[in-house]
Parts: sequence; structure tokens; C-alpha cells
Amino acid sequence: MDVRTVYESILDDMRGIWGELAVFMLRKRVQDVDADPDALTRDDLLKIIKLLQDKTLPSTLGPEGANRKAALYRSWVQRDDGAAPA
Repeated sequence: MDVRTVYESILDDMRGIWGELAVFMLRKRVQDVDADPDALTRDDLLKIIKLLQDKTLPSTLGPEGANRKAALYRSWVQRDDGAAPA
């Protein structure tokens, strides 16, 4: 799955939790890893997911929920079959 699709899928999933605030939360994590939002790499996404897991997701989902959500996001990054996220 391409990086942009994964990013958009993460954003869509986060909107289900935080609504439109998710846009700003994810943008902050992109800035935190010094990534170019228009040229994200897989490595950038993995760093962003780690920050989400450690700093963003636990506030709402708790540590276990954050770990599960981050694992889901990482599975999207690691897919290479071109399938859309579940």
C-alpha cells in the first residue's frame, strides 16, 4: 500500500476518535519527525506511528488500546499487496 494511502487511512481512523482535531494531531506528529507531509516515506510513517503510540493514542485509548492501534497502523505500512486497510 502506498505511503499516502496509509497516511490518509490513519487520519480517517483518528477522525473516528477525535473528529476534525485529528488533522491537527497528525500534522503535529509529522512536524515532530521533521517530515515533509507531501513526500512522506515509510520510515517517516513508522516514526509518526511510534509517536502516536507513545504520546497521542494513550490519552484516549489507554496504553493497551494505543499499542493495538499502533500495531494496526504498522500493519498497513508493511503491506505490500496493494490492498486497502481493513
